[in-house]
This record gives sequence, C-alpha cells and structure tokens, in this order.
Amino acid sequence: MSATELWVWLPRDAEGRLAPAAEELLYEAQALARRLDAWLVAAGDRMPEPGERDRLGRWGVRRVRALGMALLPHPLCPDGHSPLRPLLAAALAEGVTVRAVLLAADTLGRMAAPLLAAELDAACMTGATSISCDGRHFVVARPTLGEQYEALTTLPLERPLVVTLQPGAVGEGLEPPSRPGTVGEGPSLAEPPAGLEARELPALRPPDPDTVDLADAERIVAFGRGAFSQEAVALVERLAKVLGATVAGSRPAADEGWLPFARQVGLTGAIVQPRLYVAVGISGAPYHMVGIKDPETLVAINSDPEAPIFAHAHLGIVGDLQAVLPALLERLRRGEGLPVPQGRTVPGGHP
Repeated sequence: MSATELWVWLPRDAEGRLAPAAEELLYEAQALARRLDAWLVAAGDRMPEPGERDRLGRWGVRRVRALGMALLPHPLCPDGHSPLRPLLAAALAEGVTVRAVLLAADTLGRMAAPLLAAELDAACMTGATSISCDGRHFVVARPTLGEQYEALTTLPLERPLVVTLQPGAVGEGLEPPSRPGTVGEGPSLAEPPAGLEARELPALRPPDPDTVDLADAERIVAFGRGAFSQEAVALVERLAKVLGATVAGSRPAADEGWLPFARQVGLTGAIVQPRLYVAVGISGAPYHMVGIKDPETLVAINSDPEAPIFAHAHLGIVGDLQAVLPALLERLRRGEGLPVPQGRTVPGGHP
C-alpha cells in the first residue's frame, strides 16, 4: 500500500449525484498525483456506487476514503473541526502521508479548507484555477485584476497543500482517460473511520434568500446608483421577494450604506453565478460585471439606453424604474412572468 496520498474531495449535488466539479478536480489531480508519485485518493461522505467506482478508476483513483455518513451541503462545524478530520485521523494512524487535498470552491470547500489546513499543518490556497508541480514546488494559479490575468504562486513541496478549485475553471463535460480501471479491488476501499454511524441525508429545505451566501444564490435582484431612494429600494425588495431572490447591489450601493458589504457584487465583492440576475439602475461598469459569471438570464432595467449593461443583458428594459418595477410586479402577480426572449425561461417563472 502506498504511504503517500493525494486526496480529492468529491462534491455532490442535492440529489446525491457527483457534481460536475468532481470531474474538474480529478482532471487536475491525476497529473499532480503522477508528479508527486502519490496514490490518487477519492474522499467523500459516502462510498461510491458501482458505476461511479468505474469512472473514478478511469481517472486513476487508487483508493476511496469515505466518512460513511451523508453530509449536508452546508455542514455545521461547531467544534471548529473540518468534516474531513475523521478521514485524516484514520489515514495518519495508518502511517499515510497526505501531500495535498483538492476541494471545490463551493460552500463546503470554502468552509472546510482552512480548518483542514490547520489540522494538516498545510498551506492553504483558495479560488484556484489550476494546480500543478514543477518538481520542486506546487504551482497554483489564481485569477487577478478582474480575471484578466492569472497570478502564479509557488509553494514548497515539503509542506502539504490544501487547495479549493473554482467550479468551471477547467471546463465542463470532461471525460476520464480511456484506460480501464475500477476502484474497489484489493485494499482500495477503506472502511469508514470507527465511531461514525451511517445515516441518511436529511431532507433539504430551499435556502433562505435573506441569508444565503451570495455565491450560492440562484436568483439575485441587484440595484445600483439609479435606485438610490427609499421608494426605489422598497420596490427592489418587493421584486426580490416575489421572485424568491436575494437582494444585492453594486459597490456604490454598499459604499453609501444602502446594503451591507456582504451583499456587494463585483471586483471587490462577491463573485456570483445565478440562474437569474436582475440589475436595476446598474450601469454595467467592468468592476461590477466581472462579478457576474454566465447567468442563465440577465435582465437589465435602466433609464439610460446607452448603459453598458445592455450589451450583457438577455432582456433590456429602458425606462424609469418607478414605472417599470410596478408593471413587472403586476405581471408577476398575474402569473405572467417576465417577458424574456423566445426560447429562454426565467427560473421559477414562465417563458
């Protein structure tokens, strides 16, 4: 059995299926494991299904370590320990050296990475777009300057590394190499750590739009300088409530106290990838637009027909928001939804 391992935490969606980010992590990890002469290990909250094990084997996974208990997408860690701590303790007890751990930069990964790094006495890099090794160093790429450039950080191989990889950074629809392989032969399936009892995943409730992390929000109604009045903000909040959306805003909205800084979208705020993004009174300056990643539907409402945001919008409405928003609210009240272009739908609404 190899005494050196590189771990990939397998993210899953709400239905328990492997998330697309898992393929990206495995893509990055397979080459890194070869350079480090380490076993590629898939870590997760549960043992993979037979079909998943075949696919993991094709990626070069040599072993699976599982908690044996399902985790919520937003696990609580009141004791200050990462969800991976039982797996780490079991591996260290076997004399295993964990060289690196790769997680998706999702809610669980952002929470678990720094805790795991502390437990492993490892360096921690978050929001990476790639990770490699030059023979002497780990080389981690992260976006900078509005994602126009990538900054490369080198870290010594002598110290373990915990990295979160941005979903979508490598690309979707990745296929494992054609070589055959199956995880599950010989010693490749590790027993869950002692003291943990398997349990079913609790029923999930939709996230609360008022408290959900902006990066996880599926629907966002954001406002900018064009909506800086009590009446306009009240209309924005009403629209968000009807759509089941989270209220956010531009940097000026946060700077001038119209909303908390945690609800700011843009270069100095949150990076979001919602299904629906409604921009009210936002001009579409580059430092705001770099924070919006490929929304399924972007609706722009602005009184200036030359506003740059219309170049990014799937639906643009030119007009005074004091007239436009009440009209939209009335349409939604009647169940008509937003008038988006043919062939496109508004999440939770109607074509």
